Amino acid sequence: MASFRFQLLQLLVVLSQGWANNSGLNVQNNYRNMMIRLATNKAALAGIQVLREGRVEVSFDFGASWGTICSTSWSMREANVVCRQLGLGYASKASQGTEHGDSRKYPWGMVGTLCRGTERRLADCIRESHYPNLCNARNHNVSIVACVSHSADLEIGLVDIERTARLEAVPMSRLTCAMEEHCVSADAYEIRRTNPHAARILLRFSVKASNVGTADVSPYANYKDWVWHQCHRHYHSMNVFATFDVYDLNYRKVAQGHKASFCLMDTECRPGVRQKYTCGNTTQGISVGCADTYTDVLDCQWVDVTRVPINRRYILRVALNPEYKLGEISFENNGAECLLDYTGVQQTTRIFNCRRKPLWFKI
Repeated sequence: MASFRFQLLQLLVVLSQGWANNSGLNVQNNYRNMMIRLATNKAALAGIQVLREGRVEVSFDFGASWGTICSTSWSMREANVVCRQLGLGYASKASQGTEHGDSRKYPWGMVGTLCRGTERRLADCIRESHYPNLCNARNHNVSIVACVSHSADLEIGLVDIERTARLEAVPMSRLTCAMEEHCVSADAYEIRRTNPHAARILLRFSVKASNVGTADVSPYANYKDWVWHQCHRHYHSMNVFATFDVYDLNYRKVAQGHKASFCLMDTECRPGVRQKYTCGNTTQGISVGCADTYTDVLDCQWVDVTRVPINRRYILRVALNPEYKLGEISFENNGAECLLDYTGVQQTTRIFNCRRKPLWFKI
């Protein structure tokens, strides 16, 4: 059975590649004369002079013909470039679907687009190294964006990470809620079966997320879709708001953690800016000019370093909005990389030399 499945998978790949070759699409097409536009088949949007949402179309023959886009990853990065090139501001939505038409009626004209998000034009973006398996005859989705004039922009704080870093040994009997959110290493769940009071070594630190943009940060999901977490007695407005990863000096990951944004709120604001958002069931967000600080005492505000070898230097990488669920002006200020000297002892373990870094993107 396993052999049959493998052979079937190979056949599907070959068929997809054959379909791609027959369609004339590849990731090395000539993009020098690329033009882009937004289009839609929604009757409600017909007649709008400046369309701000729709399927993305490209032309390589000065507008004589147009085609849509298919990519393995179509994110806010690519959408930001589209909105910038069209002079429409910033992306508030990036998706692949059929709500503005499908690839049967509007065939793909380009595949494999991959942007950092800082490019001026879509033609400046790179391409996936191989033809995307997702872009086959069974997939009818096209790339979609929505643009807005103003957008939020998260900026990570650096001093807070260094100043608050500390180690703490916590028995798993006190980590029930955190373990429900998978905030400890996988081996902890095996150990708990036979030794439920065994301790985990947690590297705790605070993370400050400031909104330096021109619009408020708002959770991407409608509040009616937020998930109630019974153990913590609060709503999760996002599955992952931040990630914390520890790497060796060759960028091999040795530990990781995450922090669900259970309570986006204005914890501090610039002088003259009034706090607006609180930890409510419908009132979560970060105002322009305000910041939300997740302090080191909160659940999951850590990396589980129990199995990380001691007396070595590592790289701690922290990222805000790592899944690009929130539209932002830029993703260049969402990350931080710090050096971590981990000795296994509170007095000598330290985080230092934090530097602001962009979010990573796949090449």
